[in-house]
Amino acid sequence: MTGTGTAGTGTTRTGTGTGTTETETGAAGTGTGHLTDGWETATPSSDSLLLAGVRAMMQRAARWARASGGAVRDDGHTVFADSGGPVRYLNEVISTRPLDGELAARALAFFGDGRDFVLSSPRGGADLSGHGLALEGHPPFLVRPPGGTAPALPAGVTVHEVTDPAGLRTWAGVLAAGFGMPPSVDPPPALLGGAHRFWLARRYGEPVATAAASVGHGVVDVETVATLAGHRRRGIGEAVTWAATLADPALPAVLLASDPGRPVYQRMGYLPLTRWTMWHRG
Repeated sequence: MTGTGTAGTGTTRTGTGTGTTETETGAAGTGTGHLTDGWETATPSSDSLLLAGVRAMMQRAARWARASGGAVRDDGHTVFADSGGPVRYLNEVISTRPLDGELAARALAFFGDGRDFVLSSPRGGADLSGHGLALEGHPPFLVRPPGGTAPALPAGVTVHEVTDPAGLRTWAGVLAAGFGMPPSVDPPPALLGGAHRFWLARRYGEPVATAAASVGHGVVDVETVATLAGHRRRGIGEAVTWAATLADPALPAVLLASDPGRPVYQRMGYLPLTRWTMWHRG
């Protein structure tokens, strides 16, 4: 998980049980329409990697919430995705519009019960502290060209894709410990075998790091990279990130990074493009 106006015959976007899909029926800037600012709902995702990335993240959030039995609302500009759990990073509002008070009010009404959530956009916006939200930060958005080969794994490290519910529970436990989150973030097994994929790294047999990728809108959205505290600075997080990055080697990869983690991604060939703005219910 776009503006107003039209762009040629453009893109038709519809909500489905697996998230937002799109059918491109024309090229931006053709026919009788034209781009106003590049964020119109009719603008094809191929118009820019930033637009493709935000739409892929919107789609991923909707997939997770629906697979969890939660609620999703998609108005074409903003996806509201409630997984039903306590972890705010799994309860997301992602918008292609600048953040403002009206959007904050809609997010608060959507979640409604005091459950924490994050509200983010690549287009900045207003100060929302007066709406009961706290600034999470301005994470850098990075992109990486397609292709490449992962380097050799560090000594004692293996990386494998998670393909069963038991492995998914192990993956979730490492993720929660790595991020210091409540141990109640188990991904729904319904996500297995689809566009959302999970990888687990082990060091001498011990599960120590996670990553995931969700393919959509022509990009690989890399997410949930976490390494247990006692195993950091050994190249393990980078190794598992390579697996997610190359989920589809023919596609570019995108991710939202932390500033401390950014040098690792840039060493892998990721390039900083812009910064997002992220708030959460405080």
